[in-house]
Amino acid sequence: MAGEPPSASPDAAAAASPPVASKASPTLPVTRPAVRPWAGGALASRDFRLLLVMQLASGVRQPMLFFAQAWYVNLAAPPSQRVVLLGLLGAIRGAVFLAYALVGGAVADRFPRRRTLVASHAVAVLLSSGIALLLYVPAVARGEGPWLWAMFPLFASFGLITGQDQPTRTAMVRDAVPTVALTSAVTLHQFAMSLAFIPAAPLVGWMLDELGVATTYLLSGLGHLIVIGAAFAMRSPDVVADPGARGESVWSNLRAGFGVVREDPVVRWTIYLTWLVLAAGMSVMSVLIAAWVHDVLGLDASGWGWMALFWGIGGILASGWLAWQGEYGRKGQLFLGASALMGTSVLAFGLSRSIAPAFLFNGLAGLANALVLTVGIAIVQQAVPNRLLGRVTALLMLSQGIMQLTGLLVGAAGQLLGLSAIYPAAGIAILVFTLLTALRQRPLRTAA
Repeated sequence: MAGEPPSASPDAAAAASPPVASKASPTLPVTRPAVRPWAGGALASRDFRLLLVMQLASGVRQPMLFFAQAWYVNLAAPPSQRVVLLGLLGAIRGAVFLAYALVGGAVADRFPRRRTLVASHAVAVLLSSGIALLLYVPAVARGEGPWLWAMFPLFASFGLITGQDQPTRTAMVRDAVPTVALTSAVTLHQFAMSLAFIPAAPLVGWMLDELGVATTYLLSGLGHLIVIGAAFAMRSPDVVADPGARGESVWSNLRAGFGVVREDPVVRWTIYLTWLVLAAGMSVMSVLIAAWVHDVLGLDASGWGWMALFWGIGGILASGWLAWQGEYGRKGQLFLGASALMGTSVLAFGLSRSIAPAFLFNGLAGLANALVLTVGIAIVQQAVPNRLLGRVTALLMLSQGIMQLTGLLVGAAGQLLGLSAIYPAAGIAILVFTLLTALRQRPLRTAA
């Protein structure tokens, strides 16, 4: 592949090097300057500040869509099928995300990332507006006749848009900041998502109760418009990260990304463990949570929103602590510890039967989830050349599609065995896999 031009990214000089890091390199000690993100680091970049605006908008938009879709199925589905249909909704969204996310990562490297972002969010505005208008039809709102089933593929567009948006915007962080501020930038980027979730969670619950699913869905389109506006406000050149990629097939592009995963054990096991943690943990804490809130805790949509607020508080505490650390080290140990905390939190949540402990352990799970995602992205951003970053980031983010696809299996199991058996099992699975990974994968355990 051809090397990238000098202006393509802060680490452009490294782009001409082989795309695959040596197996020994991740274990070497790295000395980092104490750069704080608010002291001339990531926040000094105008484009990065605009990326934070996009992340804040997405941090409100995504819960609006996710809550609205799940609450629609929760209300419209027959009670005897509600849990398994919530799992089916997650599985369809996840399958669409999985089918497209790797292509989306390749597109983010083959074409100018900003232009790609604008195009995908313009399509998203049209899709979300059309679905919202359809939900205003009474028969559709009640899920009468074929309408409940017809909404599933329409809701799956959420996975399609996310499959392009997330790898693209995450890779753009690398374009916007100098290498010395990269870890801080990744942390602040995730912090913005957690910060947005704080008002979004109770707000969306209130909107679903007071305004209805259709209006909530319609208003979610404002988030796409904000992303488009922020993208147009960026000033740096919108260049292609990997100019040589367009001279090859998409499959050849993807194989280059797979090569990093095959050769670098730190990247490989960061991706594998992220997949497992989100597949087991988030399939119950996200895909099936509407049924748990309704059936076990006896809460309405507003109550669900307030419980989700604790998830957001946990996320913001985790991201805020990481932001305070600046360019922190020992990422491998922190990543493994966060994974273990996620398993413990899911297990404890599944054993809770009253509101107070459920809210508390939901918050701890939110904290652990933010740590897993943020530190995992930081590990990948540090190890992977910019010209391959979209593809490898997409591989990491396949966890979100796997999580939703797993929701069908756990939904069916929950319908058969009961929700009270599924939640503790998910927590135990995370703990066991994390322990085995920590014991057997020294390169990840010692990653700087």
